[in-house]
Amino acid sequence: MSKKPELKDLPGLGSKLEEKLREAGVKTVLNLSRAKADKLAAKVDGLSESRAKTLIAAAQGALPSTPAPKKEAKPKKAEAKADKPKVKAEKPKAKAEAKPKTTKKKAKAAEPKPKPKPKKAAKKKKKLETPARFLNTDQRLVRIAANKKKRKPQFRADQAHRWKRVSDRWRKLRGIDSYTRQKKKGRIAMVESGYRSPKATRYLHPSLFKEVLVYRPSDLEGLDADIHAVRIGASVGARKRQAIIAEADTKLMRVLNPGTTEEIGEEDLFTDLDLEED
Repeated sequence: MSKKPELKDLPGLGSKLEEKLREAGVKTVLNLSRAKADKLAAKVDGLSESRAKTLIAAAQGALPSTPAPKKEAKPKKAEAKADKPKVKAEKPKAKAEAKPKTTKKKAKAAEPKPKPKPKKAAKKKKKLETPARFLNTDQRLVRIAANKKKRKPQFRADQAHRWKRVSDRWRKLRGIDSYTRQKKKGRIAMVESGYRSPKATRYLHPSLFKEVLVYRPSDLEGLDADIHAVRIGASVGARKRQAIIAEADTKLMRVLNPGTTEEIGEEDLFTDLDLEED
């Protein structure tokens, strides 16, 4: 049995978009393949109609095309009994016409051997292709980085827990008599290179995408949708942001900070007008 594809296995579909799809009622790949692009874009916030079409096409390609064979219906007992011809029980013949006695061994040898049943052809399991971002990074190093992150302490400034005027921001200790700088027992942990994660996993998104800072649509040229993820710069305006998102949708690239535009409905407008009149 091949593993059923899930929403997270589709290319260009992240965790945030998956949550939005589940909230809209699309919980499986089958539901996504049967959806319509315009209705799906209207339900999900921040999803354009062009990207909805690409996601639906990817979902249809991920599903197996061969339908399962239907089981043949067994005939009912009443019909089976009606088809059988009625046979009258014959009376036993006289002793003179009795059959000759045969031994058990001879009877077994005379019986025809049953034919062996043909073996069913083994179905080939379809292997799901692993994304390129998982192949480029060593998964052993990813596990090491996750374990180190769990054990890493919260680096705070010395005496921050004691005095309100001291902020939590870490600052290097320079006092000649500081017990924390001398790493005495019972003091707070100091920043060291041993807490650092492996070099191969640094500056990666939790979904193992390489983040690329983008300021214009032309910056998307040469990027791979399976490896890179787009992060729009903070100084980019609304018009250029929409152009970058549209260009990323055509290339099936993930935008980490697309932003949402809040639309005011007619009911909210009328309620605001009523409040102003009062």
